[in-house]
Amino acid sequence: MKKGAFWLLLGILLVTGLILSLIIGTIPLSFKELLAVLANQGTPAHQLVVLDFRLPRTLVSILAGAGLAASGYLFQGVTHNDLADPGILGINAGAGLTVLLYLGFFTSQTSSHLLPLIACLGSFLAAFLVYFCGKQKEKFDPNRLLLAGIAVNAGISALTLIGTVRISQDSYRFVTSWLAGTIWGTTWNHVLMIFPALLILLPFILFQGKSLEVISLGDEEAIALGVPLKKKQLFYLISAVILAAVSVSVAGSISFIGLIAPHLAKNIVNRKNNHALLMSVFIGSLLLLYSDILGRVILTNGEMAAGIIVSIIGAPYFIFRLLKKNQVSIN
Repeated sequence: MKKGAFWLLLGILLVTGLILSLIIGTIPLSFKELLAVLANQGTPAHQLVVLDFRLPRTLVSILAGAGLAASGYLFQGVTHNDLADPGILGINAGAGLTVLLYLGFFTSQTSSHLLPLIACLGSFLAAFLVYFCGKQKEKFDPNRLLLAGIAVNAGISALTLIGTVRISQDSYRFVTSWLAGTIWGTTWNHVLMIFPALLILLPFILFQGKSLEVISLGDEEAIALGVPLKKKQLFYLISAVILAAVSVSVAGSISFIGLIAPHLAKNIVNRKNNHALLMSVFIGSLLLLYSDILGRVILTNGEMAAGIIVSIIGAPYFIFRLLKKNQVSIN
């Protein structure tokens, strides 16, 4: 299949997913009723369900999936490791720990507007800890950074489990739901929080795409071609952390999108360039959007968190990539 056909397929899947996400739910709507709502001719109840609940939830799924996919692409490019992912590097765990501490020791209001900001703060603190533990004196070692991320992720996850003992039952339910990656309950405020980061960072990253393509070839090659390696690596790492932090802060702890989407995109494009980055963004959006849709229909009563659906897909894929990488190393 040609690349143009892939782009067409992604566009069709995105439009289809958008429609399905707006009509599927506790109160199902027909396509005709959805058109009536979009034409401002629907009933007040349908207007409320679509415009105030499902549309922001759908946009958060698309934007958060795009942010996590772009973050994973950057992490993999800078670390030269195809197994790098924001969740594996401790970004999600840091956000979960600060949300837990905030609810357990400062407030019991799970609907607080500060929760996304608190989650963002935790992601940045975890990223700083990973960078501090992973850096060497004068040389930046991407593999060391990845190992530090795995260690920090394990440590923060353990602290999070210990902290659940001190919080109330209501807060515990909310935290466990958030850690599972549920998008239920997101509002237009969450959309406005994540959209500016993507709007500003993605075009700037694409503008710097040539240097990222060179860095992905290897550190020595990048230096030989005149790329200011340390400055570019730091820029892409900060951008990756910001994209992952704002995505996790509004969508909950969702892993593996930053792993799967870049792999699929690079296999389709066969190069690590801007086309692969954009396709990774589209695939990440589709993964989270359809996972959220599937989570609404997979159970007869209630919903399953989108993060669980993604993990069901991502965990076997991670093991497959790990085994494949080990096989290549042995050969």
